[in-house]
Amino acid sequence: MKNLVTLCVLILGSSLLSGCQFFIDDRSETLMVVSADEWSELSHKAAMHDDTVAMRNAPMPMPGSELIMFTNNADAYLAGCRSLGIVEVHHYGSEDEAMILMRNEAVKLEASAIVPLDFYQDKSAQLSDEKKLSFMKGRVVKCPARPDETGA
Repeated sequence: MKNLVTLCVLILGSSLLSGCQFFIDDRSETLMVVSADEWSELSHKAAMHDDTVAMRNAPMPMPGSELIMFTNNADAYLAGCRSLGIVEVHHYGSEDEAMILMRNEAVKLEASAIVPLDFYQDKSAQLSDEKKLSFMKGRVVKCPARPDETGA
């Protein structure tokens, strides 16, 4: 234990005085050396795998979500709609996927419309489209059935 403390003090002292940095790697396996062609093929396969996983994990619209319309607050009020609450969606992906998630939540709440309150998408240049944060906030409302739809 005394030897370990002494070693740590020596390493920290020498790194502070000399400006050197030490890196301790506790891995026991050996490093594998590959050619540039093998590395290129491997990175291409990894990218293809990532694309496949992203396609598989893309949100799917629920049945009836295409009937959810977007409206403004005044029209919802004049139509006699009642508020069911506010839904926020934070999604790392495209705004279309975030819209699907927002409509799916409205279907779960048995809403008939969404009044958009806020929308934000990260426009950083260094991020790819799949990794951008899309934020949507909307009030979900349930509107009464129209007389022409009920036959009254």
